[in-house]
Amino acid sequence: MANVREYNDILSKLRKREFSPVYLLHGEEPFYIDRISKFIESNAIEEHERDFNLNIFYGRDLNQSELLETLKRFPMMAERQVVIIREAQDFKGKWTDLESYFEDPVSSTVLVIDFKYKKVDERLKWVKAAKKNGVVFNSSKHWENELPNVIESFAKELKYRITPHASFLMAEYLGNDLEKIEGELRKLTISIPLSQEIGENEVKKHIGISKEFSAFDYINALSTRDVERSYTIAYHIGRNDGNTPLVLVLSNMFSHFSKLMIFHHIKSQGSAETKNQLASLGSPFQLKKVAEAATQFNQRKTALIIEKLRETDARAKGVNSNSVSSIELLKELTFFILN
Repeated sequence: MANVREYNDILSKLRKREFSPVYLLHGEEPFYIDRISKFIESNAIEEHERDFNLNIFYGRDLNQSELLETLKRFPMMAERQVVIIREAQDFKGKWTDLESYFEDPVSSTVLVIDFKYKKVDERLKWVKAAKKNGVVFNSSKHWENELPNVIESFAKELKYRITPHASFLMAEYLGNDLEKIEGELRKLTISIPLSQEIGENEVKKHIGISKEFSAFDYINALSTRDVERSYTIAYHIGRNDGNTPLVLVLSNMFSHFSKLMIFHHIKSQGSAETKNQLASLGSPFQLKKVAEAATQFNQRKTALIIEKLRETDARAKGVNSNSVSSIELLKELTFFILN
């Protein structure tokens, strides 16, 4: 969750109008880079100052001499000027040639470098200079088990509360698309009063999850060995494969039982680091679910389930198998897991 903490810290300072002369924003997750860059563009200078004090360059067309001339220019009738380099990863020149500027940036210029979809080497001298005199932020992709916590953080930023079940469902349904997650949360805030906690029913209703059951419901039923509910959900999901693709369900199940396998392994070690290792499996809510499932499935059974999931996934994709319906595959899988 370092991403979220550092991102919030940067935004907190920006809201206080504490601007650094350099922002090097890099990494594989474009969401945080775009948000920081757009905030600076919209808030560092007043709207009537932008004609003369907002300069936007693109990496593929970037001319080093022109950039340096702009960076060293004084703002016109404003406290500062903003220079943004978008798609900086496409710059064909050498960033080392700009090292002297990073070592001594102009205090009245705010330089924002949007270096997206890849990391810069933070050991390089020019990057170290940028970090010493400004902000270097590595916007990395979130692991799947971090997403519910990220969603709770986004909701908190909007002054809302969301239940663990609801954040888990959103993570399952929306995947690792932070842009979409934030957009859907904002959609929820239109329909739900600020005083009301966002629950699973609100997520299903307002985000357009029309299916009655989700992969999360199925995993939860299996993990508690609720036989009737497990078969009911398996039938429903299999019948509505268009709404809940079997491949997606199997992917979520594989993730869950893999965490369960890791849980058993960590517990069997009994080392002093057990608590920290268990925390790596996800939020307290997720860890609680894994711990509960561990009481139902021992390590050997968990290993067999993972093997069965691989086999079912292959059959669902037609590998070494005649065509089998999703319902039949899920019925067989449900029986195997519960027996």
